[in-house]
Amino acid sequence: MLLRQIIINQNIFFKNKNVGYIRDKLELIKKDVSNPTIIVITGHRRVGKSTLFLQIANFFYKNNYYYLDFSDPILRKINVEDFLKIEEIFLKEFKKRDAFFFDEIQGVPDWNLFVNQLRDKGYKVFITGSNADLLSKEISTYLTGRHKDYELFPFSFKEYLGYNNITKGYFTTSENALILSYFDKYLNNGGFPEIVIYDQKELLKSIYNDVILKDVALRWDLKNISELEDLSFYLLSNSTQEYNYNSLKKQVNIKDAKTVKQYINYLCKTYMFFEVTQFDFSLNKQRKRNKKIYVLDNGFLTQVGYSFAIGKSRYLENLIFIELKIRGFEVYFYKDNLNQECDFLTVKNKKVYEAFQVCFSLDSKETEDREIKGLLSALKKYNLKEGKIITYNTEKEIKVDDFLINFIPAFKWLLD
Repeated sequence: MLLRQIIINQNIFFKNKNVGYIRDKLELIKKDVSNPTIIVITGHRRVGKSTLFLQIANFFYKNNYYYLDFSDPILRKINVEDFLKIEEIFLKEFKKRDAFFFDEIQGVPDWNLFVNQLRDKGYKVFITGSNADLLSKEISTYLTGRHKDYELFPFSFKEYLGYNNITKGYFTTSENALILSYFDKYLNNGGFPEIVIYDQKELLKSIYNDVILKDVALRWDLKNISELEDLSFYLLSNSTQEYNYNSLKKQVNIKDAKTVKQYINYLCKTYMFFEVTQFDFSLNKQRKRNKKIYVLDNGFLTQVGYSFAIGKSRYLENLIFIELKIRGFEVYFYKDNLNQECDFLTVKNKKVYEAFQVCFSLDSKETEDREIKGLLSALKKYNLKEGKIITYNTEKEIKVDDFLINFIPAFKWLLD
């Protein structure tokens, strides 16, 4: 009786929720709606996975779906036999429908058996991959047959402008000024939906603490939480900077470098951080080289990290990295034998596609020359004909030897 009431109440509540701002990811998911593939949506807590669920249900299934959120404490206690009851209740209360939408089902034992059975019966199944319970890479070992994974991030700059009813124009002087004013806010505050909608930046501290305490410490039963907190805060305050595990061990006073590596692995699984390696065609060499860390959202840098230590170029670099991840790229950094660096290489199937430098202000010839030299080194190394230097508001194009270098304002690149 209680299970039946939960199912009915949740479906009424879900159907009557505000559909919110339509996410760009919806258009990508559209192509997989009509096939039998199980759709898995993963991402950091509170980036809008449930809202995206509602948008998919409304746009493609109308009243032709079932919904259940397994984060309800009572549903956490169900067993395999209860899954059959769930299907029976849905059929009895709502008649036959075509799709199931499951939020947070991964915390329930043997959930994969239920999902696989539903797919075999001809249902379309959508599930959210909670960062705290099971991520998409782990899901592949549980779901037999085909499934398609989608990662959801906070609002991109394009979505941020769209939410504020600003559409891309032809970049007139007045449009540039308006878009730059929004870009300044986005650069500092980030794109978490709740922050964008309600302008309550202090919520980021709560989200951050939940990640540390619930998604990492509780999930992996960590005893020394202060070590984890110290390391996470250090990473947050030193994002975009190079490190190795031994150097971090000394900085945060953790005895074993293996523990540092393990903590970072846990933090990255929550989508809070992204660890980036120096690119090499040899995976073994990659593992031995220094790393860099990037943060999911710039709002964490300003609201949680030691923001006084973070310059504007680092804010911009972090932002560009996240946009590359939103666009689905595999991202590395580059450094040659002369320590000339290039911030980002995008790679697919072991082929380097593009090289990027990020510099907030080219306020001196020395700075511009340094950025160009690092970019040219990467272009020559990987046989690329052109590269990009993303800046705050510098726009020009130059030719160096046979290489084309485009200086692009960040807001224009973000809207490209």
